Amino acid sequence: AQRAAPSVRELAWDGSTVTAEPSRSGPPGVILAAIFAEAVTDLLTASDMGKVRECEAADCVMLFQPAHPRRRWCSPTRCGNRARVARYYQRHKPPVG
Repeated sequence: AQRAAPSVRELAWDGSTVTAEPSRSGPPGVILAAIFAEAVTDLLTASDMGKVRECEAADCVMLFQPAHPRRRWCSPTRCGNRARVARYYQRHKPPVG
């Protein structure tokens, strides 16, 4: 995917300085796939790759890099909240019968 839309650095002049900005050419879908492929490459070769975890929510397939070592869910507001609500319900559900 990266080869289909390689990143090149284009020089730009803003009137006072020269900058080098990454640029890709091609159809939008090919460019998007190349950007994702580059991000995956960066993730897999990062020094902290060993910190990547799988979300502990039963119905989630997301991976994440925790900012805190005790983090368990990809999103505290989505998966974490669901898990907390389920635990609360289990502790406080009315007796059957």
